[in-house]
Amino acid sequence: MNVPAASIRTVALIGGSGDVGRMLAARLRADGNTVRTIDIRFTDRSDPDQVKGDVTDPSPELRTAVNAADAVILAIPESIALEAIPFVVAELAEHALLVDTLSVKSRFDAALRDSALRTGAVGINPMFAPSLGPEGRPVAAVTYRDSGEVEWFLSVLSGWGSSVVRLDAEHHDRLTAATQALTHAGVLAFGLALADLGVDGAELTAVATPPHLVSLALLARVGGGVPEVYRDIQAGNPFAGEARRALAAALTTLTETVERGSEDDFASLMARSTSALGDRSEPLARVCADLFTDLVHRQPQSWDRNGDSS
Repeated sequence: MNVPAASIRTVALIGGSGDVGRMLAARLRADGNTVRTIDIRFTDRSDPDQVKGDVTDPSPELRTAVNAADAVILAIPESIALEAIPFVVAELAEHALLVDTLSVKSRFDAALRDSALRTGAVGINPMFAPSLGPEGRPVAAVTYRDSGEVEWFLSVLSGWGSSVVRLDAEHHDRLTAATQALTHAGVLAFGLALADLGVDGAELTAVATPPHLVSLALLARVGGGVPEVYRDIQAGNPFAGEARRALAAALTTLTETVERGSEDDFASLMARSTSALGDRSEPLARVCADLFTDLVHRQPQSWDRNGDSS
């Protein structure tokens, strides 16, 4: 078996024009790896490290790039990744590693189990926007088929300053239904409620409490994101519907407690609402206090007409 020495690899990164693909390519190249990026949207024929190609209809050049790689990364939507499995599995070199960056892992895991995969394979999910960078941020990792190359790749992520959290595919999807689908649903529902109330953004920021200002900031970031990405998180995760139903039921419980319950009932509701935090409650309260302290330097009164902080 011809396994490359040291930590330098040749990588074929499919989906190289997307945000995650660009981040991974830049970081891997900075580590000294050779990275060929492949994307159907590429138009620059002068860049030898770029290949214009469709992984669902692979050209000879794309096949060569995959076959020559020590690692193949799929930074593409789930539907395309699932369709590409037979081709990629057939073309992978014997020692190569397959990596995906999907936000949902269960279906990809099942598809790989049904394939002729004979090499190591791992799925990663950067739990942050690529523009923020990996330093100090978590990356969820699901090992589908273990190998030494899996450990190499996860050690690379750790070397970038990320905290690698290892999960199985189902546990990953259940957790991300809470951390991503539920969170985004709550933020977008908050925005929909504001729209229904007919309130004005300038007035809201002028009189906002610290919790409300942070909520508005979250709404601005999530609501200003790419709809396709946020819809995929809601529609693609098999446990996201359960999370949204839990959110709707919780709002109903809150309303009923306020309108029909006692002060003791409301105190019990508040206690139950923080029960999932466990021993993280106090550290998280300190994080919130730090956020609120920082808001002193970002008050709406100091914003110009374009909304920029002066």
